[in-house]
Amino acid sequence: MAKADKTHGLAPHNAPNKTPPYSPKQHAQPNRRAALESLKRKRSAVDFGHESDDEPFGDLDEVKMNGGTSKKGSQTRQALLAERKRLPIWTGRRALVQAVKENDTLIVLGETGSGKTTQVPQFLLESGTIGGGMIAITQPRKVAAISLANRVSTEQGTSVGGTVGYAVRFDEKASPNTRIKYLTDGMLVRELLSDPSLSRYSVVIVDEAHERTLRTDMLLGSLKRIQQDRKEGATNKKGSDKGKEKAIPANASPLKAIVMSATLDAERFSRFFDGAKVVYVKGRQHPVKLMYLKDNTTDYLESALRTIFQIHMNQPSGDILVFLAGQEDIETLEKAIQTYSNRLSTNSILVCPMYAALPSHQQARIFQPPPKGARKIILSTNIAETSITIPGVRYVVDSGMCKEKGYQSRGAGTGLETLTLRPISKSSAIQRAGRAGREGPGICFRLYTERAYGLLDEIPLPEIQRCNLTFATLQLKCLQQDLSTTDLIDAPPSDAVATSLISLFGLNALDPTGHITPLGRKLAAFPLDPPFARALVASEELGCLMDIIDILSVLSASSKVMLDPPGEQREAAMEARQKFVHRSGDHLTSLNVLRAYLDVDQANDRSNTRSWCNSNWFGEKALREALSIRSQLRSTCQHMNMDGTQKLGDTSDSVLRSLLAGLFMNTALLQPDGSYKQIVGQRVLKIHPASALSGRKVTAILFDELVCPRIYLRCRYKLTKTQTYTSATYARGVSAIPRQWIMEVPFFAAKGAAR
Repeated sequence: MAKADKTHGLAPHNAPNKTPPYSPKQHAQPNRRAALESLKRKRSAVDFGHESDDEPFGDLDEVKMNGGTSKKGSQTRQALLAERKRLPIWTGRRALVQAVKENDTLIVLGETGSGKTTQVPQFLLESGTIGGGMIAITQPRKVAAISLANRVSTEQGTSVGGTVGYAVRFDEKASPNTRIKYLTDGMLVRELLSDPSLSRYSVVIVDEAHERTLRTDMLLGSLKRIQQDRKEGATNKKGSDKGKEKAIPANASPLKAIVMSATLDAERFSRFFDGAKVVYVKGRQHPVKLMYLKDNTTDYLESALRTIFQIHMNQPSGDILVFLAGQEDIETLEKAIQTYSNRLSTNSILVCPMYAALPSHQQARIFQPPPKGARKIILSTNIAETSITIPGVRYVVDSGMCKEKGYQSRGAGTGLETLTLRPISKSSAIQRAGRAGREGPGICFRLYTERAYGLLDEIPLPEIQRCNLTFATLQLKCLQQDLSTTDLIDAPPSDAVATSLISLFGLNALDPTGHITPLGRKLAAFPLDPPFARALVASEELGCLMDIIDILSVLSASSKVMLDPPGEQREAAMEARQKFVHRSGDHLTSLNVLRAYLDVDQANDRSNTRSWCNSNWFGEKALREALSIRSQLRSTCQHMNMDGTQKLGDTSDSVLRSLLAGLFMNTALLQPDGSYKQIVGQRVLKIHPASALSGRKVTAILFDELVCPRIYLRCRYKLTKTQTYTSATYARGVSAIPRQWIMEVPFFAAKGAAR
């Protein structure tokens, strides 16, 4: 197996091998240089030359703090300005601004650590070349958007929400004075619904474009269309009778688009934008020695543990960055490192985990220097490949594995979410290795053979070709576009498009001709997946709007409310949670948990609240986030004049009927053998062990999602292209409902599907 045994975890070793089982190979940096030279020969990729810092540049020398000046503010900003000048991109700022002036679209190939994400928007603002519009900078992750806005606002000498703001799902800080706005790519896609020409923006910067998220690809396709429309000054664009797209203002200025990537895929973006110019920004990259395993490993966690301590005991000072597949791997290896280090009389070790669900104050530890004489070991998912730059790293340990979300459509309106443990791509391997060379020469230890590296895919599969497309289809339908005809870098699978159309028709978001309905436009206005938005709309009619808002707030949190306790504490955790369990299942149980948390939190005793969460194994971060989402959803419903009056008495049935209105595709019936069979798609499934309904047999269920945990065993070890999956299909977020309710759903009623 490629993964450590879950039962036994990792056993500490008596001593690490004195001779590492690695074969040294060429430095990583010459490989990158060769690739760049090839790119330059093919296209007009331009290196930025050195420039003098003596000449003034826009408003750079003005020191402002929240509209005024102060000695302390002046000193702070001058110190930050000195840091900015040390960034590799600083010397090319004039050339970059000039390139933006001369080209409607610019592809910026910038190594991680070059400063492109924080500095490019500031260069454009300070040069005074953007006119009265705003600069948008998109990020795939909301954590990055918020932290970048905080950093750049500090460098600009303003508070967040002033000159520099941000907008992420369920959170926004911006004002009429905002000129630089960091957004998640999904938020800018949502802005297209109310402003199809993005008329408020002069420049849109798509950062981390190499990640090829669904919303990034949608945004790139829209930008190409908007640039053409604004360039032509198109007006009075006629839509269909089902709703008209806003006309492009006659005086709209051309839209500048900057696509920034940290990997060598700039050629692809350039071709999509009709031969757009490519510029290259050098990063702080020093030579990195690549070390491959001589022989294959069957347990990359054990190999990682050995390698970490070989580095710690035999290599000079420098922090270690370890790339792992997910949170479970990180927690397992963290415990093993702590156990092993306690048995050794070596310098101390500071282990810092890094993954998306980690609380922000714990994430911040990776940027802080370790205590004197200690070595920091960062255990991270692929979030550290390009999204963040960690100081002090001189050694990288690359497991060569990642977890990739996927979606298998059945063509009948349903699909299956998969989470696959699989090898990374070559582009990811290059990015991981480069992390060792940001501050000086480094070493990357790859936990796979050189032949295995040769079998890796060049780039990962774009998300648009492996995800649920219901959201994307609804958004584009609102703009009178279609996934099958929209100009995209990569076309989505036709069966996934068909599945999304059937699902939206069942939600009454599309009419039989495929046009958007008034209800469909209403669903698109909510920052929720279409089925959840449909449940929200139904709850108004059934008098339980506030209950559904609370439930959807918990479901929309970015991390789990119900934490997974270790095996030895699982029984105690289940007993502690029993008082919150609702007889119908998980949805009303989550409502009970949130209401109980509100009661505890009203005392304003953080220590008591934290203790309550810990004793019940609830995620405090997730519950606080749920309250924030709850507030925004209530505000959105109020803005849409929805009636929040609660029906008197027990609303349990109304809540479940509301959920069924949106999740009718996610229903299953009990079979004679005790399993469940999905009504649409006829898939056999089980109730997830973590569900409140686990172990019970009810006649019919509805659920939030189907999950198939998979381990991808394409053997880089056997050097074949075959693949094997180990899988079981589980329903998560499950509630029991009467069988008769399913037969009453309009989508099923005519077919008698539930008989």
